[in-house]
Amino acid sequence: MNIKVSYFVHEKRMQKNMSARQLAMLSGVSHTEINNIEAGKKHPSVMTLCMIAEALKAEPSSLFSYEIVKSGN
Repeated sequence: MNIKVSYFVHEKRMQKNMSARQLAMLSGVSHTEINNIEAGKKHPSVMTLCMIAEALKAEPSSLFSYEIVKSGN
């Protein structure tokens, strides 16, 4: 069994009409890390997700979803 996690940082940031640099400044998360999360290259820690959520004035749970993917036996 695997878990597929999808992040919605980019979508939320666009809804707030905010650049990645602005989000970085407000959240304390580096611009590079935000870009990597949005590009699917990095999974953020819970702390990072909370920092981003706070900057976006959003609930952390609104920034991701997950699904369980069962592997075939």
